[in-house]
Amino acid sequence: MAQIGRTCFWAGLLLELLIVVVEVSSWTNPFEGQLFRVTFLLFAVKVLCSRFSRREWLWLLFFGVLAGICYLCSDRDEAVRLVVFCAAFRDVDVKKALKLAFFVTLSGCLVLVFLAAAGIFGNMYIIDDGDRGLRYTFGLGHPNACYCLFWALSTLGICLWHEKMKAWHYGLIALAGILLFLPTRSRTGFLFLVFTLALSLLLAYQKKAREAKLLYALGIAAVFACVLLSVWIAYYEPYQGPFYTYIDRFITGRITSMNTLEGGGGMLRNWSLFSRPENIKYFDLGYVRLFYWYGIIPGAAYVIMYALLLWECRRRKDPFGFMMLLSFALYTMLEAHFVSVYMGRNYALFLMGAYWGGIVDRRDRAPSEESVQKGYVWKLPGMLVNQRGKKVCG
Repeated sequence: MAQIGRTCFWAGLLLELLIVVVEVSSWTNPFEGQLFRVTFLLFAVKVLCSRFSRREWLWLLFFGVLAGICYLCSDRDEAVRLVVFCAAFRDVDVKKALKLAFFVTLSGCLVLVFLAAAGIFGNMYIIDDGDRGLRYTFGLGHPNACYCLFWALSTLGICLWHEKMKAWHYGLIALAGILLFLPTRSRTGFLFLVFTLALSLLLAYQKKAREAKLLYALGIAAVFACVLLSVWIAYYEPYQGPFYTYIDRFITGRITSMNTLEGGGGMLRNWSLFSRPENIKYFDLGYVRLFYWYGIIPGAAYVIMYALLLWECRRRKDPFGFMMLLSFALYTMLEAHFVSVYMGRNYALFLMGAYWGGIVDRRDRAPSEESVQKGYVWKLPGMLVNQRGKKVCG
């Protein structure tokens, strides 16, 4: 049963990643909905073949009911797929899953770039309606999407191979980011690349910083600040004073582009507890889209779980996992790239799937290295056991 579950998981994850690659191309996938049903079934089989504690099953039931209500009210099934996707990560090597995501996405993007450059498929550039004129897409749909993919893969690469990286590796990433910024002119992506590199260097060369509670607390506070700012943006009507106008200009007109949608788009008056079928508009502001598409209660549950996940990274001594999660969370404030139907493009969900058991069930939490060193638990082949001989999860 376990082997069947693992096979279904890897098949489902590979299919999710391929769907993401196709989505960023110029081709409209007519089978996308059916493929999502296939991946859902594959992940569901993995869940049924996995072992959970009673408390974990209760939490899965709670989140499943919450997601089910969201689906019934909004006709969006992503919340249900998200719960099953995260639950399917039980007993899965999350680093192996992230490496698969890295290489499949990178390979797919390089193929699309080659096809666009050769004039076979896709567009190399667009003419921007704003003040930036000619902007290159390199076959990846939109300049911002192109730079976002570069930034996301760079962030994931740092998270996976930070132990082997030297200072000049970070310099190469920065240089590549500058060279890509020139043709794409993606200011948001470049800004967050600088932030990610700065935070990564801090964690790599300042041991006290990566072990301090303060850094993780500040990261969680920053996420809640982004959410509160998004609520404030959605609450006010267009052009409510000079500060509101300044914020809109600073984030390159994202508020205006949302407000001018038919019916007001993601304005607070269109929010509801579990959303509605008519809430289908697309716009950039990620947290506004989260609450607008899925409802206030599911959105709040996601934000709370995300904050707990950031703190869980500290307990598991995973500072670069924290770096990736925080970078994705702050980026979501301005761009909704990771609030979508595509699970394979949001690498934060991989860590949520791997760590959620330790968040909701203390008995599932991995013991600290200090506990192992002091002999409170012992390492045996394939497991950790406590002084009573009972297996504890690692």
